[in-house]
Amino acid sequence: MRNKRMLILFGVMLAAGSMTTACSRYKQEEVVEVTPTPEPTPTPEATPTPTISPDAQTTTYTSANKAVSIELPDATWSNRIDQEDMLSFQSPEAGDILILHGIGEEDMSVAVFPNTEDMAITLEQASELEPGTDFEIMDYSSTDVNGVGVYSYTVHMLHPEKSEGCVYVVHKIFAGSDEYYNLTGSVKQESALAAIQESMNTFRIRGKSSLKAAVKSGGKGGNGEAASSGSSDLTSPSSDEISQEAMSDTNLSRTIYRNSDGHPLVIQPDENGNWVDNQGNVYEFYTDEDVYDQNGVDYYYHGEAADVYYMPMPEE
Repeated sequence: MRNKRMLILFGVMLAAGSMTTACSRYKQEEVVEVTPTPEPTPTPEATPTPTISPDAQTTTYTSANKAVSIELPDATWSNRIDQEDMLSFQSPEAGDILILHGIGEEDMSVAVFPNTEDMAITLEQASELEPGTDFEIMDYSSTDVNGVGVYSYTVHMLHPEKSEGCVYVVHKIFAGSDEYYNLTGSVKQESALAAIQESMNTFRIRGKSSLKAAVKSGGKGGNGEAASSGSSDLTSPSSDEISQEAMSDTNLSRTIYRNSDGHPLVIQPDENGNWVDNQGNVYEFYTDEDVYDQNGVDYYYHGEAADVYYMPMPEE
């Protein structure tokens, strides 16, 4: 009996020892087993920021609402604000261009325009700058284009530290009875002056506006006179100068009408794809209906080819 009890006890001890050994092994494996540390991902070398060439091709920017467009001087310029009444562009080194738009009685009632050089000086003095000491007005011009006032001038800042680092500020304003566009170019480097001036001259109105012709002409009217309304002796090519194919194809010929007097005119594309008349004047389609010639004279297009122009008049 004693031997039997000893055997049972020994068996229990073996079983217990077996369990203890298993737990110990589990615990040991738990302690020894170490989750391998992942190899650190090598940090890629920083990609150098590309330097934008100022000599890159100019870019035409059209506003989000398709109302206006402007050719920016080069690829260093980018749009900052695009709103119904404000467009803003910036080049880190060259400067800024700001375009403000006002329309309606409320906007016009609070607008002040530099319609004389003295008024331009007064507006600059509002920034607590003294003429002759802090700034001087250059190339002031005031022109009336079919009832639209066009005012342009450049302010030479004699102390750039007083004008946020600007050496020049270029102004161009188109003001009618119920609408205006005010363009301001802030120039940080003297070498950028000409490019900013040229860019502001490319400003165009794409939508409907009473200022469109004045903007297109750039204010060219000479000594305050209105810009020319177009030649009174415009001629179209004779019917035998237009092929029968072109006669009815609006891709090859179009009849347009001068808005001022309804005068019709046939234009055709030249070898460069420009629409021209028989005298070589160039016409540009701003919309499907609005057309302007190289002098800013406006025309209307009804979607007709040349055959309408040469259609025989009905007998009375």
